[in-house]
Amino acid sequence: MRSRCTMLFAAALALAHATGLSQVDNAAQRPGTFDPGFQAAIHFGGQAPAGPLAERFGLSNTVGLSVYRLSAAGWRWGVHYRFQTGSDVREPGLLDNLRDPNGHIIDNEGRIALVTAQQRGTILSLSAGRLISADFLSPGSGIALELFGGFWEHKLHFQNRGNRLTQLDEPHIKGYDRLTGGWMVMPRLGYVHDSSNDLVRFQFGVEAMFGRLQPNRVWNADTMTADSGPRMDRTFGLYAAWILRLKARSTDIDYYH
Repeated sequence: MRSRCTMLFAAALALAHATGLSQVDNAAQRPGTFDPGFQAAIHFGGQAPAGPLAERFGLSNTVGLSVYRLSAAGWRWGVHYRFQTGSDVREPGLLDNLRDPNGHIIDNEGRIALVTAQQRGTILSLSAGRLISADFLSPGSGIALELFGGFWEHKLHFQNRGNRLTQLDEPHIKGYDRLTGGWMVMPRLGYVHDSSNDLVRFQFGVEAMFGRLQPNRVWNADTMTADSGPRMDRTFGLYAAWILRLKARSTDIDYYH
């Protein structure tokens, strides 16, 4: 997880450096308007599950990248990628067919296997929304009302520490990983802050994700059953992001990272 965050951070900095970041004179903006252009954002979030998802997973977190286009009137469009993880797995009957009478999972060598199940997910989406000016807090800041739509996929990931277990290798893993995917929508309410010196930009807020997902596996080997769909999976959570303003290079403007 730490390495993924580091890679996302490095990618965002590289993107900002390639395009060039410049200071913007907020004082030149008319009150109630925004500095138009492209923005990149590094996203972090935490979610609580609801609906069928709460029977499979507990709390989760997300990390990701976004690219926005902001207009002077406050309209904002974006494209987003998120990677979702979680350590609280609640799936009933998981790996029951691999356990001995004492509840232990036995590996290929007849030893006790140390298997840990985790949540993994991917969210790809587009967004459209509007910033409502909050110049009384800081010029260029605003309340963000946005709607996201896109693709959401989640599954079980198994970590097996040093013990090979054929059932958890390809192609047998497909009988255990509960791969599920489909369409989602996500309304979001937040605050976008642009500091008076233009050196600090961030956003935070609340969001709710509603998915209509279909199981992608025809059979669960451990429970000897098939998942039914569609699943109305949901999450409710908080998010925060660091925003980078992207502008074309110019010889008469100072740049910063």
